[in-house]
Amino acid sequence: MRSRLLPLALLLAATTAHAIPTPPSETTATNIRVLLGSHFRFSVSGYDLLFNDNFRFPGSSAFNLRCGTESTGAPYVEFGAGRRSVGRLEIRAPGGFLQLNDKTYRSRLTIIPQGPNCLVVNTVDIEKYISGVIAREMAPSWPIEALKAQAVASRSYALFQIAANRSRDYDLENSTQDQVYEGSAAENVHTIQAVEATRGQALIYGDNALKAYFHANCGGITEVPELVWGGEAKAFRTVVCPYHKRPRDRASWTALLTRPQIENALRRISGLLPKSFRRVASLEAGAPDSSHRLSDVAVSDDAGNNVLISSNTFRNALGNTKLKSTAFHIHRDPAGYRLDGEGNGHGVGLCQVGAREMAEEGKGYREILSFYYPLAKIQALR
Repeated sequence: MRSRLLPLALLLAATTAHAIPTPPSETTATNIRVLLGSHFRFSVSGYDLLFNDNFRFPGSSAFNLRCGTESTGAPYVEFGAGRRSVGRLEIRAPGGFLQLNDKTYRSRLTIIPQGPNCLVVNTVDIEKYISGVIAREMAPSWPIEALKAQAVASRSYALFQIAANRSRDYDLENSTQDQVYEGSAAENVHTIQAVEATRGQALIYGDNALKAYFHANCGGITEVPELVWGGEAKAFRTVVCPYHKRPRDRASWTALLTRPQIENALRRISGLLPKSFRRVASLEAGAPDSSHRLSDVAVSDDAGNNVLISSNTFRNALGNTKLKSTAFHIHRDPAGYRLDGEGNGHGVGLCQVGAREMAEEGKGYREILSFYYPLAKIQALR
């Protein structure tokens, strides 16, 4: 089902939906809610922390929190001297920073009990969030124009997620599922400069922020979303990229897979093989798509049973650090199979290595973005 997205003018004029009211001092129009994971036991520390606007702990303090379920089935979170909160627990840091375990975050954390565990959500200004994201998604030492391009792409992705997830407890995750975010410690002078130079700018397609995917290395040509995840690809088109391969970059890769490795990943971990399937006897590549990536992979056993698996699903099952992309060739090997591939990542949108090379050739971030997102426009939203 397609999400119904609000026009950006309304999105930025409205407050992101929160179950707990936000103090007037916080800039709600640009807040984003980032899921930091699901936890059972964890620690929170900070200065002058405020819990649910009821308990203020002056000075420096640290708390060990535990999530659980009452005998009635009601979930709760326990904190400090046996106090319990049935439902959400809001922790604010008037000084601006608090720590979850060993990582520092801005503004506030929302603890949401769900059965034996709790979701932990960080609500933070989107510009501060983007500054932390850039340093984890692109090397801060890269040219500033490449960092600016990443800032606009990441901001666009975040705005899309805010509009699409207003009814959920969070807008996006802090991992490669969305964008890698590890708090304020990742911010530095280069990422802050990139964010400030592009403040409020986003990629727009139609009336909405573009879900601006990005990846490490396109391998020579970008991909469209529908060939990776399905759905429509109206906002994207493939781009032939001459910038992806330089002597210092390893665009090509090789992975060695044994038959037991393949079977374990596809059967026990991913459940992609039926019970009737015997031991893996052959692995064959399907036809390549228009971007030279495989559309699927055929796995057969010694009884002639054949299972067709999409290449993206196959890659995720075997591990996307081992299989760096779906642009690969399969060769028999004495130990099993050798996969020779090109590129790193799903291939959709911005090619980060290409963005760096374009910036080093003197191209600005607008030119970089227009190259990789030719159907979108860059717009200052505020």
